[in-house]
Amino acid sequence: MIASINSAILEEWNMEELFRPIVNYFASRPTTKAVLLVDCTKEILTAKDMFDVIIYAVASGQENQEQARHFYLQGMNIGLYIIDESLFRSKPFQLNDSEVLFERDRFIDKIKEEIPSKDIKLKMGLEFAKLIQAYTTGKDLFNGGQFLDAYDFLVKSLNHLARLTLIEKGAYIDSALWKQTKCSEPEILKLFEELVTSEEPIEKRLELVFLASGFLIYSKTIKSTEHLLEVLDENPIWKYEMFEQHPQVKCYGANLRTLLDYLIEKGLIVPLRIESSISGMYEQCYKVKKTC
Repeated sequence: MIASINSAILEEWNMEELFRPIVNYFASRPTTKAVLLVDCTKEILTAKDMFDVIIYAVASGQENQEQARHFYLQGMNIGLYIIDESLFRSKPFQLNDSEVLFERDRFIDKIKEEIPSKDIKLKMGLEFAKLIQAYTTGKDLFNGGQFLDAYDFLVKSLNHLARLTLIEKGAYIDSALWKQTKCSEPEILKLFEELVTSEEPIEKRLELVFLASGFLIYSKTIKSTEHLLEVLDENPIWKYEMFEQHPQVKCYGANLRTLLDYLIEKGLIVPLRIESSISGMYEQCYKVKKTC
């Protein structure tokens, strides 16, 4: 696929005019909910790289959840995917990176409205917890001189950081993660490339990328921990056993302990020691810092 040539073709032709026959065909069918277009020559979110353009036709009551067809038009390879409405709702294909050629009864707007901000906050929180776990483990290994193991965890943390930015934008995460990241957050991709392609000694690469990614992680801390901090703000003081009992907190699983330590370090959560029923022993408790 010669992207530059085909991109020029797309710029020369008006999108709606070029694909009007396809749009009219599906618009005339009452089961069609929407027709979306993804321009792959711009290297946005798609793993289907054999196509220059992908058209998603969303329809209700399909026998097969997904049907694919391949067309050739004006020197371009076009992929047509007929997606059942139920599948599209569960995995909104290219919703944030497509042009809406047709929609019936505000279908796409309604889909976007169905994604509650609370759900996005929770997804961001869970991904951020995984990020902090991987980053912290990797940093400890690096400080201990275990550079190869530190490298492995740093790669994982960059993957979580990339996923976090896509979740924040409400994007459907495709299998081509770094291709998506190139468009949404190129700075993270540059860090990944620096880590895996630089000719610097591994110790130097790790040092630089740990430092730079640490700043990026910190910049996303407030937004990424809104869910957890809002839940913790429900009670003035939290004992650790309360975390295990609260459904919105225990979903953080094994990553919660490391995340709490990180938030304490950043001054967003305050640790407290409360006298216990056992003489001389104090119970570790937590509260949200009210200024956050």
